[in-house]
Amino acid sequence: MTTISIKPPRPPTQLVVALRACAGAFGLVFLYSCGYNLFLLAPSIYLLQIYDRVLSSRSADTLLMLTMIIAIGVMVGSTLDIVRRAALSRIGSWLDHRLRPMVLTASFEYAARADTGAATECYRDLAALRQFLDSPASSLFFDVPWAPVFLFLLFLVHPLLGTIGLLSALALLLFAFLTDLATREPLAYANLALSRSYIRFATALKNIEVIRAMGMQDGAALIVYRDAEMARRAQDIAMHRTEIILGFSKSIRTLAQILMMGSATWLVLANNGSAGIIFVASLLLGRGLAPIEGAIGAWRSFTFARNAFTRLNGMLISVASEHDARMVPLPEPNGLVLDNVSYIKPFADRPILTGITLRLAPGDCIALIGPSGSGKSTLGRVIAGVVQATSGCALLGGVDISALRLCGGTRHVGYLPQDIELFGGAIKDVIGRLDGGDPGKAIDAAKLVGLHDAIMRLPQGYETDIGEGGNLLLRAQRQQLGLARAAYGNPSLIVLDDPNSSLDYDGERMLFTAIERMKSRGMTVVIMTHRMGILPVTNKIAIMRNGTVAAFGDSERIYETYLQPPSRTGT
Repeated sequence: MTTISIKPPRPPTQLVVALRACAGAFGLVFLYSCGYNLFLLAPSIYLLQIYDRVLSSRSADTLLMLTMIIAIGVMVGSTLDIVRRAALSRIGSWLDHRLRPMVLTASFEYAARADTGAATECYRDLAALRQFLDSPASSLFFDVPWAPVFLFLLFLVHPLLGTIGLLSALALLLFAFLTDLATREPLAYANLALSRSYIRFATALKNIEVIRAMGMQDGAALIVYRDAEMARRAQDIAMHRTEIILGFSKSIRTLAQILMMGSATWLVLANNGSAGIIFVASLLLGRGLAPIEGAIGAWRSFTFARNAFTRLNGMLISVASEHDARMVPLPEPNGLVLDNVSYIKPFADRPILTGITLRLAPGDCIALIGPSGSGKSTLGRVIAGVVQATSGCALLGGVDISALRLCGGTRHVGYLPQDIELFGGAIKDVIGRLDGGDPGKAIDAAKLVGLHDAIMRLPQGYETDIGEGGNLLLRAQRQQLGLARAAYGNPSLIVLDDPNSSLDYDGERMLFTAIERMKSRGMTVVIMTHRMGILPVTNKIAIMRNGTVAAFGDSERIYETYLQPPSRTGT
């Protein structure tokens, strides 16, 4: 007997849920569009009544009354058009307000797990969706369903006129399909090249000091320009193709208008009918083809919006399991355990970390040392929860560290990376991890690392603005501030990657004192370092080679066995 396992359907993303919540609002916009398009028939009715009633009766009163009625109808139709555009704009604003926080969170997670550039582009996609709803292109797609209604009215006037209108509409639809087919590839390439240009430009700005010092401005500008130029060329190709197809579509519409008027005139002559049919048929054809022709012109905007939706929804799907994690109460973490931790980058040939097992108690301080490329920084990132181990696990109080942030446990971990990035303007916000909490915790963290007195000497103290990314500070000051941020809230685990790389003698003394205070508070401290001068504050040492722990134990024993230089003997 064969059993078939059926996967439960994937729950819809928040983007899809939000759009479904707007179904009623979109339905209301459609009703506004129905009223607007119905009142578009007013000029046709007006012309027909003039020929049938006013000219035959030569009544000025009938003309005046008819004109007033049609004028009111036109004003009501214009009001409905304004209302539906405003409604679409409100929908876009509501979607932006509802989705922006979760898209931001998902972008951060996607950047950490996959691609920073793609995450940046997906974040911009939300603005692209709102811009589409704000643009006239969005209302055009509510008018397209009315094209068959106007064409059906042409069939009611005469089957020949309806056939001409139907063939003209099919020709324009063919041009719309050709527009999508001809512009899809260049637009996708342009989008990719433009995104790459933005990323490289941001990277160049981040490293502007090195670029200026080494005279690399022209070379960096050329690299960014090349990507932008490729994007421009692809956009020009798409634009030129759209213009050519749009030109042919306009010619088809003009020819259809001429053929319609000629056929209507022939019917008037053949059947001795009212001449008003000529103008009515022409107006109905124009109303029937206008939304289709407008959709061709707006196809580029629609394509951008469709691609933005696809990318954004794909990102939300990829991180959906992370956001759907439930908040559960955590026990206070007690010690660090690494159980057979291994890590390999996606698509890499060999692992960076292999089978690392360690156990640290609260108050322990371990130094991870080893040559460059031995895996120290990668292991530090696994311990800090920045990346998740490929196999094995890093546990803090029995909880996987990479899952702590999903359970509201990020307060248990402090991390000081090699490349320090400071976010927030005021010092209290930088140290306080932007949580807007009690400033007393920020002061306590600054005192813990010996930074409180220096901050209080500033004119505005903890309210001092450090500039974007801390660009008003020296590197050593940024490192000390990053250390205070890591110690904020008395976390159970603190991971420090090369914390004394930019410190002078006094700075190192403050660092050593801070680590001793952390140990006395029961914090587990993990230090990745190349400098042996920090070893005296540790009680554990792990020597790493080729992604494994070659030796681990008490600091004194490891130092004497593996690190102490051989004594020189006299001759």
